[in-house]
Amino acid sequence: MPLYVKIALRYLFSLKSRALSFMTVISFIGITVGVSALLITLAVMSGFQWGLKEKILETSPHIVIFKITGKFTEYKKLYEYFSDNKEIVAYQPFVFSQALASKGGNVKSVNIRGVNPDKDKNIMKLNEKVIAGSYDNLKKPNHVLIGKDVAAALDLWVGDSFNIMSPFGKKTPLGFLPKVKRVYVGGIVEFGMYEYDSTFVQMKLKEAQKFFDMGDSITGIQLKLKDPYRADIVKKELSKYISYPYITRSWTDLNKSLFQALQLEKLAMFLVIALIVLVASFNVSSLLITKAREKRKDIAILKTVGADSNFILKVFLWQGMLIGITGTLSGTLIGAGIIYITDTYHLVKLNPEVYMIEYLPLKTSIVDMLSVFISSLLICFISSLIPAYFASKDVPAEVLRYE
Repeated sequence: MPLYVKIALRYLFSLKSRALSFMTVISFIGITVGVSALLITLAVMSGFQWGLKEKILETSPHIVIFKITGKFTEYKKLYEYFSDNKEIVAYQPFVFSQALASKGGNVKSVNIRGVNPDKDKNIMKLNEKVIAGSYDNLKKPNHVLIGKDVAAALDLWVGDSFNIMSPFGKKTPLGFLPKVKRVYVGGIVEFGMYEYDSTFVQMKLKEAQKFFDMGDSITGIQLKLKDPYRADIVKKELSKYISYPYITRSWTDLNKSLFQALQLEKLAMFLVIALIVLVASFNVSSLLITKAREKRKDIAILKTVGADSNFILKVFLWQGMLIGITGTLSGTLIGAGIIYITDTYHLVKLNPEVYMIEYLPLKTSIVDMLSVFISSLLICFISSLIPAYFASKDVPAEVLRYE
């Protein structure tokens, strides 16, 4: 161990001055609390973003292809591009439109999705989300699947009937008449996201096309990928072959504003919570300034016996860095422990009607931990360097003149 580190340790843990020892402890605690708070905050933001992504991926296709102009009837011609792409594991056409659902005096705005039940198992896996009834009931004529909150709002259960009303009606001599269809509840599904559970209605593709007077046209084609996080790469590959009047959108495109807002909020929270570490570093600076004044005679004697200014600078710089390193390590361990326990046991419950997820997941990464670790050490280094520099500039003759 270098001599300047030994001297730094001796100065740091000296018990001659209780006030300075207390300041050392306060500086250590401040950095520990700041680092752990920063790690937990980043984990909360990352976990919330991860939870939303997982929920979105459970309820949305990975890539969607629409047609901008005209009816989308020639969709089968595009299938050859999907078959040749190894990243795509499943694809199917779908119909999507809004409608009104009613039973008795209860009315609910819903989103109707028309798909092929057999193919949709490979994409949305709704058969795994059915909490009442059966997914296979969807194959029966005029049977639908509904979200659990739609069932609650309309007081429906499996086997009950209700009406759906299309916004695209017919003009008659008596005026505009909306198109109404009676359907039966074949199953109730739960997504765990209020936005979907409160509006979801699914029927067979042919029935949806007929109900909305679409003929053979569809709303779009949905794709499922091996790796949903490669959706943007696959989208670029498909865009080489599928161009105007078709547009290709990945799941990240459809939710871009949400993820950008969360990323910006994460950065803002990092900068705000980093101020705790910055304030703690002021304690380190004041501690080193005080110690430098107390150890002026020691500095002068060290310089007299041959120590240069760089040696003295290293002595005081290492005092600050030792506080920074130990505080940062302690804060990292405490923060990581809290993150692990909270995430493993789902300690923080959330209202899914507001946040779309039922508990707050805490997720951290090597990048986040390294960012916090390096930022903390850099702040401690800068706060230690200034008082260490001034301590190294003391002139021995002036200090020892009256000794």
